[in-house]
Amino acid sequence: MVVDRIEVYLDGGENPVAVLREPPYTLKLDTRKLPDGEHVLRVQTYYRGGGLEIKEIPFTVNNYPDVLVLGLDEKGEVSGTLELRLAVGEPELPIEPVRISGWAYAVALVVILGGIWGYFALSPATQKIITEVAPPPAQEGKREAAAPAKGVDEALLKKGEQIFQQNCAACHQANGQGLPGAFPPLAGNPHLKDANHILNVLKNGLQGPLTVNGQTYNGQMPSFSQLSPEEMKAVATYIRNSWGNNFGPVE
Repeated sequence: MVVDRIEVYLDGGENPVAVLREPPYTLKLDTRKLPDGEHVLRVQTYYRGGGLEIKEIPFTVNNYPDVLVLGLDEKGEVSGTLELRLAVGEPELPIEPVRISGWAYAVALVVILGGIWGYFALSPATQKIITEVAPPPAQEGKREAAAPAKGVDEALLKKGEQIFQQNCAACHQANGQGLPGAFPPLAGNPHLKDANHILNVLKNGLQGPLTVNGQTYNGQMPSFSQLSPEEMKAVATYIRNSWGNNFGPVE
């Protein structure tokens, strides 16, 4: 599903504090302008073609002023006249870093890195680990290189991939893994075995609880009735035969 806009509300307000329309969706929230205490941030995501997801995030603001003394190190040895600066409630004020000798830093770094290298280089389990993890993972967003099921048209697969990237990847992700708790995965999804079910969802949308591999999702998928029958067939073919799926052609 493609995001149309994201509206952000604060503490049950009727007017959004921000409306985000283009990625990356970022928001700067200055907590110094909020009273200390409990607050709630509500994020409403609207999807093209219909669909709404609401998420509320409670948080606590604590901007009690803190006193910072600059010019005097704790337990430091001093003499003569000192010029100190006292800062109260200035979060942007840079704090001087603790000065460490360059030689000491270099020696400590060599010791740490040498210890890590020695552990892995001399450990008898290293070769076993390398053997187990050596095969590289499939490139994210690409269909696995396994041969397609018999009767699947490669040209139709390629067309379906383009349609998927334009309309579906924002929610179900380019690697077909979805988003936990929000959008179900397509990789390893047993519901894809029924081609008619996929075409019906593309045409009419889907709303209500749906369980995939033991996890229940309760969202709303909009209709993609703007796609032609051939385009629906292409994207259905693509998701049924990608990321390890091997359900064959769509008749």
